Amino acid sequence: MLTSMRRLVSVLAVACGLVVIYEPVWAQTQTLEEIVVTARRRDEAIQNVPVTVNVFTEQAIESAGIESPRDFVAMVPNMTLVEVQNVGNSFITIRGISQARNSEPSVAVLVDGVLETNPYQFDQELTDIREIEVLKGPQGAVYGRNAIGGAILIHTVDPSDHFSGAVRVGVGNGTSEKAQVAVSGPIDSAGTLKYRASLDYYDTDGYRQNAFLDRKADPYRDYSGRLRLLWKPSDQWSADLRAFRDRVETTAFYYIIPRGNEASVFSDFSTPPNANDVTSPIQNNNLGTDNRDVTDLALKLDYSLGSGTLTAVSDYNRTKEIDTGDAFDFRPIPTSLLAFFTGGVPAALGGPFDESQSQFINETTYSQELRFTSRKIGDFSWIAGAYYVHTERFI
Repeated sequence: MLTSMRRLVSVLAVACGLVVIYEPVWAQTQTLEEIVVTARRRDEAIQNVPVTVNVFTEQAIESAGIESPRDFVAMVPNMTLVEVQNVGNSFITIRGISQARNSEPSVAVLVDGVLETNPYQFDQELTDIREIEVLKGPQGAVYGRNAIGGAILIHTVDPSDHFSGAVRVGVGNGTSEKAQVAVSGPIDSAGTLKYRASLDYYDTDGYRQNAFLDRKADPYRDYSGRLRLLWKPSDQWSADLRAFRDRVETTAFYYIIPRGNEASVFSDFSTPPNANDVTSPIQNNNLGTDNRDVTDLALKLDYSLGSGTLTAVSDYNRTKEIDTGDAFDFRPIPTSLLAFFTGGVPAALGGPFDESQSQFINETTYSQELRFTSRKIGDFSWIAGAYYVHTERFI
């Protein structure tokens, strides 16, 4: 439902713009655009790369309405994304290789060549994206840690040589709004320093009804912004500074525990477990909260030597997420399992009791990569490098 909603937003956004129809002359020869990938840390035509790669170009991203990871993952064979009810926990599975909750991922994710060191930042709105590459199979030789299942390479739109801007707005069912704006251009007259800035806002009241609270159980609001500064004083070297900030506000822990007999609390144990049994409604009395903040700063330096390119990548990331909400068996107090056993406790002594749960994640990482990528001499090329990461994690 959520994916359909977001695609509807994209359709409405396109409908608000100017549509130009071009009828091709059949006598003309049409050529296919060459797809260039960076699967081996260098620009290569996709047909020359001996890796299983699924590529989404900027045109494919626009046509398919890809606005979040779940959208492109659903289009890649042998790949799934499991999203739980706290936005930072998502499990990527490629060819059967997955991960455990609150653990390191099995798939490396890189944005503009910078490795995401924090697994809690992956599930976010995709704004101002130029290309997405999905590499299947172990990629540790090239991408290092957390790449046993594969790698996902996300490339944002590069700063432009001339001033440009884009605005997209959309509305959808479920009282949903979406707005995106991006501006880009040179800063100095020589065009050696360029920028690109983008903002994204998405807000929806949700789609799943909470029968007890008589409101939507899954409202979602996301604010994000991205800034890139690209300085290229000569053909020999360049500096790419990237800043990203994201804030998500939603709810958590509105699970459904099926009951064959809603009037009997012991049906929690006698009802056969079935993940597809949604006959019991969402009815937790604690709506819960789930707030996530992501801050990421990265600097990428490239220096071209005669024999290859020397690259240094520095990254700082901090992600915080707080989840609070109802606990087993996710029902209002009068019909909950705990209240059945503590219902005789008077209010003066704090009864009847109810359960709640929470999780706090605070992770800060610092990473440094140094890499040398050789020039290609015939069919021979090589890469050598070192990578360091320091993680401070509290869960």
